[in-house]
Amino acid sequence: MKLILQLLFVLFINLGFSQDYRQASIIFNDNSSIEGFAEIKNNAIYFKVKQEDKADKWSYDFAKGLVFSAYGFSEKYEYVEFEHSKPKLLQVIEEGNVNLYRYAKAYYSGRDTNISIGKLPSDEDIVWATTEALYVKRKSEPYATDIEFSFNIRAKKYFGDCKKVIERINNKKFTKKNIKDMVFFYNEYCGSDDE
Repeated sequence: MKLILQLLFVLFINLGFSQDYRQASIIFNDNSSIEGFAEIKNNAIYFKVKQEDKADKWSYDFAKGLVFSAYGFSEKYEYVEFEHSKPKLLQVIEEGNVNLYRYAKAYYSGRDTNISIGKLPSDEDIVWATTEALYVKRKSEPYATDIEFSFNIRAKKYFGDCKKVIERINNKKFTKKNIKDMVFFYNEYCGSDDE
């Protein structure tokens, strides 16, 4: 009986870990793609065709990106090049004349200090925080640009071809806090001959 319980326990653990992979399509550098299941760890794509398969590790050398898709939603990630570092796997927020990318990272920020008296600390008391960075890139550009650092200077230079965006930056309608709205606006109203 004890042996059966141990075997069932191991089976449930394996099933639990294999379910971490989400339905996805990996996109290779030659633009071909394969559907299967994937997850992202440490700037690498772990991909397998079936849930029960062992995952293969893919990087920017062979893969262009990944699209998670399930329940009618999709989430796209692409390897984006930077001038002084290796390509990073970033989430695509907006595609158009200017693409907007998001890099998010979760990190351990400590333990909850409001633990009640008599309660021992546990994993539930761990506090996680995230950092987010936004980058922009036109298809014609080799590298992504950090748009948040020195926002006013960089945004005015980067979007200098669109008077409407510059006016909104000067009037504080577009700030570091609403970069997403600025890129959506630019792609909708600028970046072409009809400014």
